[in-house]
Amino acid sequence: MAIKLRKKTLSTGKLSLYLDNWDGEQRQYEFLKLYLYPRPKDPLEKEHNRETLKTAENIRAKRELLAASDDNGITPAFKKKVNFFEYFEQYIKTYTKKDVRMFGYSLKYLREYAQTDYLATKAVTENFCKGFREFMDNHPNLNGETPYDFFAKFKKVIKQAVRDKLFTINPAQDVQNKRVDKVVAKDILTVEELQLLAKTYCGNETVKRAFLFACNTGLRWCDIKNLHWRHIHTGSLQMTQQKTGKPVIINLNNTAQRLIGEKGKPEELVFVLPSHTGMLKSLRYWRDRAGLSKTVTFHVARHSFATNLLIYETDVKTVSSLLGHTSLEHTQKYVRVVEALKQNVVNRLPEIEL
Repeated sequence: MAIKLRKKTLSTGKLSLYLDNWDGEQRQYEFLKLYLYPRPKDPLEKEHNRETLKTAENIRAKRELLAASDDNGITPAFKKKVNFFEYFEQYIKTYTKKDVRMFGYSLKYLREYAQTDYLATKAVTENFCKGFREFMDNHPNLNGETPYDFFAKFKKVIKQAVRDKLFTINPAQDVQNKRVDKVVAKDILTVEELQLLAKTYCGNETVKRAFLFACNTGLRWCDIKNLHWRHIHTGSLQMTQQKTGKPVIINLNNTAQRLIGEKGKPEELVFVLPSHTGMLKSLRYWRDRAGLSKTVTFHVARHSFATNLLIYETDVKTVSSLLGHTSLEHTQKYVRVVEALKQNVVNRLPEIEL
């Protein structure tokens, strides 16, 4: 059975939308009481046409699915009661690629946003998806490109759910998921500022050594917290990153080797660190004692590592490899930061009176 969305010009000049239902023997029409401007004159009329067409297409798709299910004596998936959380969990269980952990985090924050144990598919609307994206952008525990990455995984699950007929149309299709470059110059610690921190009492010597190690290797907090001596080889570090599942090899400079000290047993931790909350408390205390106004976190340590490498003229491909990025696109943000820093230096030159 074919159901087509068609338009009819009314005496008022507007276009009336209707469905043309042909089953091979009989033709039926269903007028949707939805209307379009034939020649939209301004952005409001264009937006009206876009939203109206989307609504009409949604209705058409539902009618077609219902007709197909009636022909085969089955209940279409979108009419069944399905907990989207359970569908998401099942998707993760059958997902075999290395970035599966990212889907788990996406689901975690989706539950936090929805504030319910049962998320009906009919509740996952375009506005719901927009709200979820904004929720992650403003979440205190998420920064950098993380909201983009988690929402991309969410959209991937939604896309599969459309294929599985849980949705008649993709509610997240038109929700923008732009990369937000939150790396700004004020979050970069210069070599001079790192030297200042190195000479300042921290209160927790292990946190201090681990942070300075991150500034010399670019490792994330989650990787440093789980760094074992088996990952340390003569003059280098080799491990698989928790976030991306991608292996990374980093040559340890003299500073990094001094920070880790004498090698321990393979299964021992290189840094025995406190909880995330305890770590942040130590970093804040350390920063204040050093008299710095900048943010001091392990996220900033990673940014500082990349930016300082570029300042000292390391090529972008090498920096990307050291950070364990999956593409050069992720590394380009640091290039932009370095260019901005250079421009600021130029702008601070005194004016010459002519």
